[in-house]
This record gives sequence, C-alpha cells and structure tokens, in this order.
Amino acid sequence: MYYTSFIHKTKLKTLLLSLIVSSSCLLAQNEPIIIDTTFLKCEYATNYYTDTLKFKDAIWMGDEFILEVGSKVSKFYSKSTDAYERVRSDPEANAAYQKSLKMPPEAGRGNRPARHSTLVIYNNFPKGKRTIHDAIFFDYYIFEDDNLPQQWTIISDSVKTILEYTCHKATCSYRGRNYEAWYAIDLPVNAGPWKFSGLPGLIMSVQDTKGHYTFEIKGLMKAKEHIEYIEYPIRKYSHTDRKTFLRTNAKSLQIGLVRYLEANSPQSGNSDFKQSGGGAKYDLLERDY
Repeated sequence: MYYTSFIHKTKLKTLLLSLIVSSSCLLAQNEPIIIDTTFLKCEYATNYYTDTLKFKDAIWMGDEFILEVGSKVSKFYSKSTDAYERVRSDPEANAAYQKSLKMPPEAGRGNRPARHSTLVIYNNFPKGKRTIHDAIFFDYYIFEDDNLPQQWTIISDSVKTILEYTCHKATCSYRGRNYEAWYAIDLPVNAGPWKFSGLPGLIMSVQDTKGHYTFEIKGLMKAKEHIEYIEYPIRKYSHTDRKTFLRTNAKSLQIGLVRYLEANSPQSGNSDFKQSGGGAKYDLLERDY
C-alpha cells in the first residue's frame, strides 16, 4: 500500500515537474533573446507610395525605423511599432494603454505608441541568413531570406554630404527595382536600412530610381545595447517562405481587409488563398514574386 502510494506520489511529482518545465519553456519562448550587442544605432525615415501601379491614387506613407548594428547581427524595425508591441505585451503597461484610449487628445492620448509597419529584419541571424517578421493585416508571419549583399556599382566622382559625412554614390538592381544609394566612407560599417548592405561604408540614403521608396538617415549614435530577438507574446506567428508571403500580401492589399478575412476564415474553405496569390496586381517593394 505504501509502495503503491509512493509510486502515485512520484508520478504526480514528475507530472507536476514536467508541467512546470513546459510552462517555463513556453514563457521562455516569449522572452527576448539577446543575439548581439550594438556599437552603432541609426534612425531612418522610410517613405513609400501605397501602390505604385495606381500611382495617381496612391498614398504617400512614412515611418521611422531603427537600425541596430552589432559585430555579427543587425536589426531593422519600426520605432513606433516596437514600442506599441512591448506595451501591449506587458499586462500593467497594457492596462495603462487601454485607459489612455479613453482620454481626450489634449490629455496626452496622442502620445501613446501606435502600430505602424510590422516589418522586423534580423540580418545574419541565423548566420548567413535573414530572419524576417511581418504581418498581413492581423496575421503575423516569420520567414527566412538569404543574406547576400547587393551587387553595387560605385560612382566615385559623385559626392554629397549627409549628416556632415562625405558620401559617395552607388547603384544596383535588386529584386525588380533599380536603386541609388549614398554611403559614408568615414563610417566603415557594412550595413544599411532594410536589406541593403555590401558597400565600404554605412549606407546613409537609398531610393529606387522612380522615387517610389526612400530610406533617409536622420540620426546616428554610438551605443552599447542588447540586440534582442523578439516574438511578441500577444502575437501568434505562422512560418512561411518569402515568395508565398509576398504573393499573399500583394493579393490581400488588392482585395482589402474584409475580403481577406472572409477568404481566410475557417468557414470559407479557401485554403488555397495563401498559397496561390495568382493574378495579384499590387506593386510591392520586392517585385520578384
């Protein structure tokens, strides 16, 4: 009897221990993971037209992005969206945020963080790859991309000054667009906004030759801070690949939120929507999908 009771108690302890460990693992998955330490932190203004295929009707949009540069990894993300997601993921901060929504603008409501671009790029994480987080409306995705630099043509006789740094011009073609970039030779950092890299200096400015997409540095500073890999606890992520994400994104933007939600509801039975994306007419930054 004692032996049987002991066995049951032992099994119970083992079960409880496994549940605790499992819960800890689940919690740990939502905790930021330190993947590098910055030595440089930059802020870029990113602007783009919502749909360059319908240029006359397109809206000029903008966001502020942070580029954290470490010795092995760099991270590019929306300053406002990161603040928003961190607030929403913290119970106490989220409670204060929800309370602020009921306040009039003059009481400080307008200063709360907002969800803008959902794009987050981890360059060279894992090594030799990019890990990308992005969302289509309220569906969040993770996918990998190669971390190969663009093939640049340096135009050394073209010079201009950006943030008091002498910059030289370079051009490239990348995934369906032609770009002009300016890089600072006095900042020998192989990094830049978005997915741009591969020049002998920090990329300070990039735009496609049609002026549909622009990335302009607004400030930079030396910094020693953790670069964190984050999967925000309030978000459920699905894994996909780059071209499937782009096709789905293009089609979703074409048909709009309501039809997208209808197409992706369990009742719709349209399981091919995210895979097909055929015939989508929408002009994204990357056009090779």
